[in-house]
Amino acid sequence: MASNLDRVKKVGRAGRQPGASPKIAAMLIAPSLVVMGVIILYPLLNSLWLSLFNYQLTRPDEFAFTLTQNYLRVIHDDTFWIAFKNTAVFTFFTVVISLVLGLIMALAIDQLPKRFTSLRGIILVPWVIPGIVVGYLFMYMFDVEVGIFNYVLQKLHVIQQFLPWLMNGDLAMIAIIVAHVWNQAPFYMLMFTAGLKAIPEDVKEAAYVEGASRWQEFWHVTMPHLKGILVITSLLMVIRNFNNFPIIFTMTGGGPVYTTTTSVIYIYRLAFEQYDMGYASAVGIIWVIVLLILSIFYVRALQKDF
Repeated sequence: MASNLDRVKKVGRAGRQPGASPKIAAMLIAPSLVVMGVIILYPLLNSLWLSLFNYQLTRPDEFAFTLTQNYLRVIHDDTFWIAFKNTAVFTFFTVVISLVLGLIMALAIDQLPKRFTSLRGIILVPWVIPGIVVGYLFMYMFDVEVGIFNYVLQKLHVIQQFLPWLMNGDLAMIAIIVAHVWNQAPFYMLMFTAGLKAIPEDVKEAAYVEGASRWQEFWHVTMPHLKGILVITSLLMVIRNFNNFPIIFTMTGGGPVYTTTTSVIYIYRLAFEQYDMGYASAVGIIWVIVLLILSIFYVRALQKDF
């Protein structure tokens, strides 16, 4: 018995030899770091470099170093601020509505018998569908002639005639919010369901014994346990929606005019429709800084003890 313990200790000491573990870890991580450097770091640095130049693909003869001119141009660019406002409105309503629906679904499913647990997997289907597919799906569902939304609303006598959802600015914003809520609400449901399972049963039972109502139990017992999940998932989805592209681009392309143009769509338009690579790079760098600030809040939320 003693000899076996000695062998185990020797193996443990051998596994902790100075310098062996860090070298192996560095060798294993190196390929991933190289790939990340090529895919992420190089385009970022290249965009930063291009943002310092007047670089328009349609006017190659006017290529010139301008330093901060592209960044100063942003201040007076009305379209940039329209896109920023659209991004904020779109993100706010998408995150809030998805959060509320996800919480309701999680609470409802948590009360169902165990034989209905497979229902959770079915509800998660919208979350795993690629954004481009969701965009095409809702583009046809909101179509002015054959869209099912118009048909259902007319049958319910909510509208008298079919609405041009994707051709009207205000309606188009509603349409893309609905599409994203359908796509993202299941994610909140999954997160909140996991949080509900982590609440100790004796805490709930103690609340009932003390005579707490359902609402009191939810507000004073359930919500405090879900606070951390609520903050972290909301910040994560804010970052995701600030950087959302495929569904909006597929459904409206940022139109009509600029009514659904978010900042990411605007950067795409500048680069690949107007071919103004220098200014598009400057707007992109500004947007990276905004996302970096949001990411800092997200990381701090992860480290916070709720």
